[in-house]
Amino acid sequence: MDIRQTAIAIDIGGTKIMGAEVDTDGHVLSSLKSPTPSGKADDVMAVVYSVIDRLISARADDTEDVGIGIAVAGTIDWRQGVVIQSPNLPFSNLRIRSMVESKYGLPVFVDNDGNLAALGEKQFGAARDAKHIIGLTIGTGIGAGIIIDGCLYRGTTGSAAEIGHMVIDANGPRCTCRSYGCFEEMASGRALLRVIREKVMEYREGYLIKLAEGKIEDITGPMITEAAQKGDEAALAAFNEVGYWFGIGINNILNIFNPELVVVGGGMADAGELILQPARRVVADRTLHPNKDVAEIVLSELGNQAGVLGAAALVFSELLT
Repeated sequence: MDIRQTAIAIDIGGTKIMGAEVDTDGHVLSSLKSPTPSGKADDVMAVVYSVIDRLISARADDTEDVGIGIAVAGTIDWRQGVVIQSPNLPFSNLRIRSMVESKYGLPVFVDNDGNLAALGEKQFGAARDAKHIIGLTIGTGIGAGIIIDGCLYRGTTGSAAEIGHMVIDANGPRCTCRSYGCFEEMASGRALLRVIREKVMEYREGYLIKLAEGKIEDITGPMITEAAQKGDEAALAAFNEVGYWFGIGINNILNIFNPELVVVGGGMADAGELILQPARRVVADRTLHPNKDVAEIVLSELGNQAGVLGAAALVFSELLT
């Protein structure tokens, strides 16, 4: 019997923990998810262990796990496998690699979730044929991963690619990082919700208000997308404004890094061309030649599995190449 080499891949997010067993071709052989518990780091790690245990129990007889990859939002010392801090998790200087290695006896690799989403797209998704890639994950905030000449760029301390905190409007709203007008404050899901509350006051009648049953505070991102697809004026105006700022951020990225591909994933990517079209218009108008001529802006092929597939790709790149 031929044995397939596989990796256990974990993506620890602020609301859910995803796990998968992945083979070297990027096939997800089994997967599951659990809500991320509130509480202490030990509570979160108990769920991580439960997810890993269930994946191991479900493993097919013809597979062999060679390692465990873990994606975590935050600042990661990837060499030591330590989560220095995480914005949505109770992790502070958590030695997650040594904790998981001691429990399972497998090599463990840990990195930032934005880095690994980009690596997943490079290995198994929209960026397979590219060497210079920026991966953007747009949800409540904006995460990123940078791949230069086929390799992840992590910077001196492993905290490169905090593109979400690049200031694009110094007079913009205050960000959670205490700066003003950061990329993620102007162009993320959080920004879309802020802007829509302004736009519905201008366009008081429309599909979106009916969808929310008149309760502006109950409007969600998926509602705004649905309404925009139906031609709702407030929703379209909100996407045009947020998409404009998204384009300003991408303009800066293209002029700094000169990538061939920008891959857009995360929850906001579900809006598709609603956010990409206004962004592309800004790039066409503002970005320098030849940067804008060679760069494509595309949607993720991996969707919400980009993190786990990137975590698996990290294992394979460290152990099998």
